Amino acid sequence: MNWFKKIIQLPLEEKILFVEAVFFLFFSKIFLFLPFKFCISQLDSIESLPQKGDPLLLRKVKLAVARANKLAFWQNICLVKSFAARFMLQRRQIGSIMYLGLQYKNNKELVAHAWLIANEVYVTPKGRTRYKEIFSF
Repeated sequence: MNWFKKIIQLPLEEKILFVEAVFFLFFSKIFLFLPFKFCISQLDSIESLPQKGDPLLLRKVKLAVARANKLAFWQNICLVKSFAARFMLQRRQIGSIMYLGLQYKNNKELVAHAWLIANEVYVTPKGRTRYKEIFSF
């Protein structure tokens, strides 16, 4: 119940962002069962979204997604979190770029990762390791 007390004590704006993040994490998890080409076609391009986004709001969205991810009883990978954050920003007409990258782990295993950047703020983190960017949208 400790997490419940923390959520109750949040300011109203952050509570709303938290609920929205929970919804979009679940929606993104289901949405990504569809073909990937269809999924990315449903996202608006950065050119069609007029706003750059206030860095404070971007950090609040980042925090809301991180909090909601801790509460989620299902496992969310980086792609799900990136799509959820992208949907949240798209609702606010804020442009962002999602990156997909690859990296070799121990020169044997190929590891994929997704991250989201808006107005030079990493809304979902890239991580410490170096990924080779292969696709962005």
